[in-house]
Amino acid sequence: MKRLKYYLKQRKHLVLFISILALAGAIVGLYLGVSNIEFLKEDVLYYTSHINNQSYNYILFHFFAVVISIVTSFFAIGIPLLCTLLFYEGMTIGFLIGIFSVTYGISGTLFSLIFIIITKLIYLILLILLFSKCLKIARKMIGKYIYKIDPSILVSRLLKGCITLTVILLVYDVVLLLFANQILSFFSFLLT
Repeated sequence: MKRLKYYLKQRKHLVLFISILALAGAIVGLYLGVSNIEFLKEDVLYYTSHINNQSYNYILFHFFAVVISIVTSFFAIGIPLLCTLLFYEGMTIGFLIGIFSVTYGISGTLFSLIFIIITKLIYLILLILLFSKCLKIARKMIGKYIYKIDPSILVSRLLKGCITLTVILLVYDVVLLLFANQILSFFSFLLT
């Protein structure tokens, strides 16, 4: 717990930036979900009535998004891409809360929170850690070109951390693919 507090204290500006980015995305997603509910209500009802047959396969999307972000962070282009991913994830969270809340009320809000915890929470945590590492890589690479400093040892260590996060993300996505359907089906009583 002390390490987490120290980590957050050292990176309070980064945490604030990521929080504002995700919150802005959530507000946009909430607005889009609530304002378009007339068009989406049938889809939400179809989803909930066929929840046993849903598949949660995010493996390719997450893998390519993370790998492209890591590779492009060497050229500082990956940072805007990660910002876009964080905004998008915030937007999907707000959207899910909006459409389930309007369609099913308080029980829909509870189901959407359970859905988010199961399918998005670990991905968001890994994305935030990856953002921190990619930001360091981009800073070191910019320092290499501006100040002619050799960052190879630090960058290789950061790259190992990024690869570890990618492997953890792939394992998480496989677990989601295998078990998310059963877990969410267990909580489907909230939607009746």
